[in-house]
Amino acid sequence: MYTTKNTINDLLADEMVNAHIDYMLPSEFIHMVPSELRDKEMAELPNLVTMPWGVPYISESIISAANRLHAISESSDYSLIKLWGDNTPKDFFPATDGKQEHVGLLKYNSSFKKGRKMALVVPGGAYMSVAIDNEGMDTADVLTNAGYAVCVLNYRCAPNIYPIPQKDLTLAIKRMRGLAREYDLQDDLLVVGFSAGGHLTASQALYHEEYNTLLLNELKTDYENLYEKYKDYSPKPDKVCLSYAVIDFIKEQHEESFINLTNKDESLRDKLSVDLHVTKDYPKAFVWACDDDELVPPSNSLRMAQALKAAGANVEYKTYPTGGHGCATGVGTSAQNWMNEMIDFMN
Repeated sequence: MYTTKNTINDLLADEMVNAHIDYMLPSEFIHMVPSELRDKEMAELPNLVTMPWGVPYISESIISAANRLHAISESSDYSLIKLWGDNTPKDFFPATDGKQEHVGLLKYNSSFKKGRKMALVVPGGAYMSVAIDNEGMDTADVLTNAGYAVCVLNYRCAPNIYPIPQKDLTLAIKRMRGLAREYDLQDDLLVVGFSAGGHLTASQALYHEEYNTLLLNELKTDYENLYEKYKDYSPKPDKVCLSYAVIDFIKEQHEESFINLTNKDESLRDKLSVDLHVTKDYPKAFVWACDDDELVPPSNSLRMAQALKAAGANVEYKTYPTGGHGCATGVGTSAQNWMNEMIDFMN
């Protein structure tokens, strides 16, 4: 187990960390520490290095990611499922390198117990990366303890563009329903999306039929076995949680997400502004954000909640004074109870 007494050089000497850190968080976060500071204990780095967005160096997150990589690889608590394939090779490890063959589900084995509901976690990352560590695994830990059968998805990001991430999520939902049949779970799926992953989740809930057609066309051509196995499973989430989500690409938008997802295709700006197109058939939704979010304007969440309410959909909206952007489970902020509130609402 790595601790704050370890150094960046300790991590750089670890083959597992070097090979797979990008699955958990961008490897640039390690390499941004200057060479002259790489023998300093991690505990010292927050006082010496600042992240590009102005906060002290995230030593705790780096350590957590390294330890979790070893846990995923070495512990029977987890399984890795190759999303685009009939079977998962023994040496398979997901990656956020943009390659279809590296998209996968991280399955929490002990959570798959008969009769449970399911939850699929879709972390954010501005459609540039996928924050598996905090938004993915921290969230999955809480959902597991709350009685859900849980998987975390890594999906394809830039340079892949729309609708490639949408096809990954559509297939992941179908495969979750396949796992429900395999483990005798309830066919009741909650999809929890954060930031850009929240946009991916929100658009899936709206355009699931269209994305299903796109997916099935590809499966029928290139993955016939997957097509036959999953063609009849519903691609629509039963419930969604939209966590400080990117929602709108017209008003107070997160332009980086739009650029990464669409490659500046202006014809998609209205369509992918989800709040403009919701209907009463939208899944039950819990929508929340923090008032001090300076990255994705919290007005995105407010407009989404207002639109769902106006459409007659079942929605709960929460806002919290502090937490900023990327607080995940909200521990240590005013948002620290959001998961309990969401689970209570969904139940």
